[in-house]
Amino acid sequence: MKQSYITVSLVFCLQFGFGQIGFQDHLISSDTYAPIGAKMALSADIDGDGDLDIVSASTSDDTITIHENIDGQGTFRLRFLTTSAIDVLAIEVTDMDGNGDIDVVAVSGSADRLTWYRNLDGNGNFSSAIMIDTNINYPVSVKSADLDGDGDQDLVVASAGDSKIGWYENIGGQAIFSSIKDITLLTENIYAIDIVDIDGDGDHDVLSASVNDDKIAWYENLDGLGNFGSQQIIENLDRANAISSGDLDGDGDIDVVSGSGAFGADKTISWYKNTDGIGTFGLPQIIVSSTASYGGSIEVVDLDGDTDLDLLIFSPSDSTMFWRENTNGLGDFSVEHIITTSTIFRHVSADDMDNDGDIDILATSSTEQKIEWYENNDGFGNFNSGINTNDFPESPEAVYVADMDGDGDNDILATSKGDKELVWFKNLDGQGYFSAQIVITDDPGIVAYAYQNNIIAVDIDGDGDLDVANMAQTRLAWYENDDGLGTSFTQHIIEDVVVGGTTITGSDLDGDGDIDLLVSKRNDESISDTLWYENTDGNGTFIAQNIIRSSSEYTAVFSSAYDFDNDGDMDALLVNENERKLSMYKNLDGQGSFGPEILINDEGGAYQAAYGGDIDLDGDLDILLSQGQGIFWLENLDGLGGFGPPITVTDIYAQYGDTCYLADLDNDGDLDVVMARSGPNNRVAWYENIDGLGTFGVQQIISEQSSNSRALHFGDIDGDGDLDPVSASWYDGNIIWHENLGIVRNQIRGYVRLKPSEEACDISSYPFANMMVVSTSGSETVANFTSHTGLYQLFPNEGGYETSVTSQLPTYYESNPNSYTSNFTGIGYLDIVDFCIEPIANKNDLNISVYPSTNEPRPGFDTSYRLVYRNIGTTQLSGSVSFEFDNSKLNFLNASETIASQTTNILTFDFTDLNPFETRTIDLSFNVFPPPTTNIDDELVAIATVNPVSGDETEGDNVFTLEQTVIGSYDPNDITVLEGDEISIEEANKYLHYLIRFQNTGTASAIKVRVEHVLDDKLDWTTMQLESLSHTGRVEIVNETNVSFIFNSIYLPDSTTDEPNSHGYIAFKIKPKSDVAIGDVISGIADIFFDFNPAIITNTVNTEIVAPLSVNEFNVQSIQVFPNPGQNVLKVVSNQVIDKLTIIDINGRVLNSIDISNLEYSLDISSFLEGVYFIKVDSGDTESTKKFIKN
Repeated sequence: MKQSYITVSLVFCLQFGFGQIGFQDHLISSDTYAPIGAKMALSADIDGDGDLDIVSASTSDDTITIHENIDGQGTFRLRFLTTSAIDVLAIEVTDMDGNGDIDVVAVSGSADRLTWYRNLDGNGNFSSAIMIDTNINYPVSVKSADLDGDGDQDLVVASAGDSKIGWYENIGGQAIFSSIKDITLLTENIYAIDIVDIDGDGDHDVLSASVNDDKIAWYENLDGLGNFGSQQIIENLDRANAISSGDLDGDGDIDVVSGSGAFGADKTISWYKNTDGIGTFGLPQIIVSSTASYGGSIEVVDLDGDTDLDLLIFSPSDSTMFWRENTNGLGDFSVEHIITTSTIFRHVSADDMDNDGDIDILATSSTEQKIEWYENNDGFGNFNSGINTNDFPESPEAVYVADMDGDGDNDILATSKGDKELVWFKNLDGQGYFSAQIVITDDPGIVAYAYQNNIIAVDIDGDGDLDVANMAQTRLAWYENDDGLGTSFTQHIIEDVVVGGTTITGSDLDGDGDIDLLVSKRNDESISDTLWYENTDGNGTFIAQNIIRSSSEYTAVFSSAYDFDNDGDMDALLVNENERKLSMYKNLDGQGSFGPEILINDEGGAYQAAYGGDIDLDGDLDILLSQGQGIFWLENLDGLGGFGPPITVTDIYAQYGDTCYLADLDNDGDLDVVMARSGPNNRVAWYENIDGLGTFGVQQIISEQSSNSRALHFGDIDGDGDLDPVSASWYDGNIIWHENLGIVRNQIRGYVRLKPSEEACDISSYPFANMMVVSTSGSETVANFTSHTGLYQLFPNEGGYETSVTSQLPTYYESNPNSYTSNFTGIGYLDIVDFCIEPIANKNDLNISVYPSTNEPRPGFDTSYRLVYRNIGTTQLSGSVSFEFDNSKLNFLNASETIASQTTNILTFDFTDLNPFETRTIDLSFNVFPPPTTNIDDELVAIATVNPVSGDETEGDNVFTLEQTVIGSYDPNDITVLEGDEISIEEANKYLHYLIRFQNTGTASAIKVRVEHVLDDKLDWTTMQLESLSHTGRVEIVNETNVSFIFNSIYLPDSTTDEPNSHGYIAFKIKPKSDVAIGDVISGIADIFFDFNPAIITNTVNTEIVAPLSVNEFNVQSIQVFPNPGQNVLKVVSNQVIDKLTIIDINGRVLNSIDISNLEYSLDISSFLEGVYFIKVDSGDTESTKKFIKN
């Protein structure tokens, strides 16, 4: 378990009602990551996740940087290990302290020092510099190896200032080092060293290449204890500057490769055969002799996967990186295979960066300030173009928060002025851990014009995913999200703009249900226009419509769209900077015909931006205005667009490029003001709306980390239910998300994963989704369901809390640990607690449920069902799902999955490899036949079965029966219990299945939806299981009864614009408590909140516990039907004489009637089709009906 303290920015305020709000900065991108004077990059698994990360060092900015391989496939995220590593010329990555993780060693040339950095937790969090030696004469190289045979890593250092190679003994393996022990003092201007067993005696010797004395030499470790012999010269090589080693000829000993040619000398690359295996070397065998190329850096490595060693070479003189194939494994090398000729590299190395089993290339460039890796495309040495691991937007001008890949969390879009790119950053874990930039386009027309509102993410083509629209300096375009996952985008140019664009807004301006674009631009130096472009077909074909405003003088304009007059259409709000005025243009007909200018305000300094929002919670939209004299808001006095005078939020001068927004940062239901400003007082700050009426508090600092932050946006980045600001600074390139810690609290979080048999339980293990994790202190209980990644998050108060997995694990699983205790003495602490669920027996156990759609069955209308099936056993299973329906009343339309077989009333779907605790769904659509075929109050019965049933641990829940009544109309916001208004006491130990449905019947998309539900005190909250959500969301449970279903960034369309997609639902199941009694009534109700609107209160659903049916036949007659489900013979046994058996199918058709006179009967069902049947038993004047399943 890991516990750490969260560093937060706390705001303490004296005014009553202010909270203690915390923010934590998370740097996503920065120009400061550019490795200025990069010297070296090495690969190693820094964070212990099984893939190779990169550690790089650069001299000019004194940094050592970690490039974390976030997906194991060569996508890197950067963070500094240190920014005070003075003049680092070389690094080494190795386990210095013997604890199993990778530490970092560095030598600083001009600082004359050798240091190391301890990996504190195995996750790549490092200590500050630990000094080993501060009196080395200009060290240039460091390598590690066990020189004295004691099992730990010692260090070899070469220093150019005193022509020395020496080593430091790691005493006791604890990274406590001896003073330097000399190996040689005979290397003038040493350039490279290598450590290898030259003489085959099992210990490590040392190789060197030195420029000024023209030597390739080696030094024998005489006794394996680090006592070295004299220098043995392999060759006097003019300006020897590179060295490497390996068995080039396949004879089992170590040969040597050298490079020369620095400072104008003869340029050669040669290898030397170890003729006797004990360090006697033959004459040089020249591989390259050229006036152009020489070996600035050489690596001996198998690049083509044929098990012999090839040569990877970089030549600085002609900027060429190439490799030569060892054609026969005997040291005969091919011609050059060119990898690149475009970059001057300082250092090259090779390793498997993308975890695909072949060797890739890692290269460091000082001149171009980058670390690149080249993918070995086929394992045979055919390399892709270099991928820059530190490629970030240069001078970002705009940011926008949106879910670009449709995975339910918020990603970040950005445009950059420096490198003219539109990019996005993927939120990898839903908690704000971002990928490197993903380029959408590098079209030069993407350059912003010093305005942050030049990008938006909206669904332009109506296909359900988010596209990107950009109003750039030279072009208006939108970028189609081709697959909805953000992997590729197609550019669609709407219009080329002569000089520049300023802002863009996406909104339905003509009331036809699709997204149009409202833009402000300059056509040339003297004309500025605000106009809108109609999305003519809903697929992104745009036509320019009427100009809303045109000015003959140069002016910068900010435009946006809101319904200020409450007439159901979108009006235009314009800010004119040079003319210093705020104006509105009403949408007269709802179809985009805009009226004349209505002046709202023309007082004060240069106007910057304006936004709409209900600041005083009176149900209409007010205006937030940023201008030269400060930030103000204007009240919509009549709800019709009649605005009052400016009311001051702050009179702090708003500079050119500053921006502000309305957002509920403190989650109290009203809109606060957030601002980003540039200039001498760089900061991101907020002002609390204290009373919800527009009375704002003092400025509270969010961050002062960046210079000139003038781009700002919002979204719930970490999925915790509050809004996190995202800012960008063009000056230092910083893109930062500022984690909203809310009223600062403690947190327990971790992952619940399945531990496969005989395998480790780690990040690669299968995640457990929808598992309840609960933490209790005795006085407080908090609970959360795991996400699809297995993640849970709990937010307890101070004190001791015991955390455990409580989703009623079957007896054939156990949790490790069973529970964990956290102790919090204060606030702001994080405890990381992971659970592994381990199988202790081999069991097959499937279950299935059926949930009706958001549309109840109505004659003549469509209806749908969701089948939810789950594997709660311990084995991976393949099988089938069948759905039996009443085809006399329903017409099947389509299914979300491929149908394996179909009859008139049964659909069958196959599934394969359903993992333990994996849940899958199938959506089915039907049309209800109109009257007279189907009428109101008709009963519909549907039965779902998941196979295999035979051998299942709990066969009864492999079948689910849903009974519905056809209705005429319904309330779209309701709660239903599928078992109906009563269950028998015998059924009280089974699950009740609840469905909560909601629909946005407002006039605009709902950004957030929250559903509050209080569990009846007769329900056992620990048995609650989340079955299905219509949209990505999360669930919180507080004090065992208060359940919150939270959908942040849901963007649920309104029913007028998009009725089919305006619905949502929640499906869960839960058991009654074991002590319920006959007569108990279990009630349920839900409060549904759309954004900041009042709650919509659903109906109340009641389920009564009743006695078994009291009709005579059930009081006196006992009937057993088994095995059920059955396959061949079904036994019917009664305590009264059976007179007649009647077999009936699901559609009510009588299949057979059998007259008998006996207490039992064996019914042959081998010829029956798989499905559900009923058997009616007549005994004298009584009858009863039993259901059975044929499989």
